[in-house]
Amino acid sequence: MITVKTMELKTELETEKNTSEQEDDSKIIHLVNRCSEGDSEALKEFFSIYSTDMYNFPIKVFHLDEDAASDFFLYAYERLSNGKRFKSFQGRSAFRTWFYTVLRNLLIDWLRTVREIKTVNVTKIDDNGNEYKLIENTPDPRSILSGDDKQEFKQFISRLNQLSMEMRVIFKLSFIYYLDLSQEEIVYLAEKSMRPHTEVISFLTHLKNKLSEKEMKNIDYEDKITSLFLSIMELKSKKTKLLDGKKKSTENVLLVSADDIEIEKLDRAIEKKYQQREKLLEKMKKGHFISRTPYKYVAEILNIPEGSISVHMMRVTEKLLKS
Repeated sequence: MITVKTMELKTELETEKNTSEQEDDSKIIHLVNRCSEGDSEALKEFFSIYSTDMYNFPIKVFHLDEDAASDFFLYAYERLSNGKRFKSFQGRSAFRTWFYTVLRNLLIDWLRTVREIKTVNVTKIDDNGNEYKLIENTPDPRSILSGDDKQEFKQFISRLNQLSMEMRVIFKLSFIYYLDLSQEEIVYLAEKSMRPHTEVISFLTHLKNKLSEKEMKNIDYEDKITSLFLSIMELKSKKTKLLDGKKKSTENVLLVSADDIEIEKLDRAIEKKYQQREKLLEKMKKGHFISRTPYKYVAEILNIPEGSISVHMMRVTEKLLKS
């Protein structure tokens, strides 16, 4: 008796659940249809519901950081806000499957556009009449900020400038590719190193050039992460087609066998690319793709032991974190 009642209750709950899911699906389809017609209120409602998914998608799928996720969110929002892309949803697949496919395609497009930004190199002449390239007060193009990020960066620089001259010069030298020394700091550096002002500027220019070469390699590594992801998606697509072909083909045993072998090859290739990508992502997490100045160059210009640079950097970091 108890078993029968339990089964009846379970059936009733499942029926309610299915009815609720159907109602939710119906609401989503109705909302998407309104969005496809450019209904501003529907679009506002849609972004209110799915903005978190849009933001988290690049973090979960591409392991991008929060700053990049914010940039992508704006990019995706601009391209979805007119409602035209919603017309492609025909209801033949689950809404989230369709939506994540759209986000994936937008993310791939966005990553490609990011790589179009170039560093501007200008030819200069040093005191000896030799040409050299100088990045004219231009930070890493990937670090160009806007809006709230720009305000936070100003606050960071403000806190950095509150430190002692020695501490902030050491910190800026360590990240000279991204930060610039003020005229006052260059004068301090000339006095500390006992070198002419022009020689200090030449040294800094040479350092930036050296780091810019490293930065180009870093960008290549990041491009490789994207390329590996695209390759994985392509291989998975091929595998899906083969699996679909296997389901339809029931007569030719040899063909099925050949498909099985090909699927195994694809699985191995996918796994290998996943491993390559994970290794690069792990290096990125550890900060290997930051163009940081080797301490020996910082020690050389400041005429202090190389070992003391790390101590100073630790103290600067502690002070910045506290503030």
